[in-house]
Amino acid sequence: MKSTLSALLFCLITATAGADDRPNVILIMVDDMGRDWVSCYGAKHQTPNIDQLAKQGVRYETAWCTPICTPTRVTLLTGQYPFRHGWTRHYDVPRWGGNGLSWTRFTTFARALRDSGYETAIGGMWQINHLEKQPAALKHHGFDEHCVWSGAELGRAETEQRYWEGQIITNGRRATASYGPDTINSFLIDFIQRKREQPFLVYYPMLLTHGPHTTTPQNRGNAPVGKVSLYAGNVTYMDQLVGNLIEAVDTAGLRQNTLIVFTSDNGSTAAGNLHGTPFEKGKGREADRGAHVPFVVRAPFLTSGGRVSRDLIDFTDFYPTFLELAKIAPPKDVTLDGKSFVPSLRGSEDPFEKRNWIFSQIGDFRMIRDWQHIVDSEGGFHDLIKDPLQQHKVSPLDKIAPGRRQRLQMILGRFPEDAKPPFPEYGVRHGGATDR
Repeated sequence: MKSTLSALLFCLITATAGADDRPNVILIMVDDMGRDWVSCYGAKHQTPNIDQLAKQGVRYETAWCTPICTPTRVTLLTGQYPFRHGWTRHYDVPRWGGNGLSWTRFTTFARALRDSGYETAIGGMWQINHLEKQPAALKHHGFDEHCVWSGAELGRAETEQRYWEGQIITNGRRATASYGPDTINSFLIDFIQRKREQPFLVYYPMLLTHGPHTTTPQNRGNAPVGKVSLYAGNVTYMDQLVGNLIEAVDTAGLRQNTLIVFTSDNGSTAAGNLHGTPFEKGKGREADRGAHVPFVVRAPFLTSGGRVSRDLIDFTDFYPTFLELAKIAPPKDVTLDGKSFVPSLRGSEDPFEKRNWIFSQIGDFRMIRDWQHIVDSEGGFHDLIKDPLQQHKVSPLDKIAPGRRQRLQMILGRFPEDAKPPFPEYGVRHGGATDR
């Protein structure tokens, strides 16, 4: 009897030790919305679900992407700056042609996590491969399952639709959805429910709040008038979809062991409001407001929440962070430009564990900043605390400014020239500056 009990205990311990208790990872990225539309950042417009996420986690004051769509997406997926991966301008592969993001040249964080045992899914916008011509692209990039709007395809007018009557591809099958964002949100909730017993990665590059701005299921019966009002309605519905996903995680009993990041791919396309002051739209702008986005992280296994952090974050940091959480060594022969923000989430005060500058780029324009100052490749230098819209020169009476400027310029000068873009030069000249 004693030996039988010992054998059972051994089996139980072995099974427990063999369980994969690595955290789930959810990355939510809204499209075309800056801090000036998120109420926990001081915006007039109310976003209660994002605000609640911030109360439960850490709200970062200063996080940078690139000022426009597809370069941001490639940067976060590869962990490399635009000058390294070459995607310095917006380029819409299904519309303008080319092979898009190469899975033989780049290993995304999704592939790294999937190959280590994570279940992986993407729901939302892709655009960086032509999925009709490359139907296995998402698999190659590391996603077991997908539910995406792949981007408008040249010569196929019906593929323009992403919202009402949206053309959504779910695990290889294209179908017309009543309202695309709802279909994608439901797909991801179902994925979370099905994969709750093993670690999973959900990448949610949302369709909202990108144009064309139209009604949502929440206001279709009483359509807002005007572009800004329609945009505001899109923000409200986006916040509701974020709430739906968070509720699904919590209802499934996964809250404690799930990292949720909420952010955006660039600044807003409609002028918003910060702390009672009008704030200019930022998308595509060669300025802090083009790259400066909301960044909220809930990770109960790392932090009790309720914190606001001044630690600096940029989008190359996702990759090393996810690797650290998943206990994965970086892929061989892959250059990663970022730094894990796990120490920051834990509340580390060690400056060597965190960044002291962040970088962004659009086209040939490069910019770098610290907690207060910004320097760009055209000689611009501004104090972002005193002058957030970069309208005034730094005062000559500011004694610390020259040293800050010299330091940031020195770092900026170390970066290499831009890699060759991975798409036709014609698209860069004639289409690549416009995000549609």
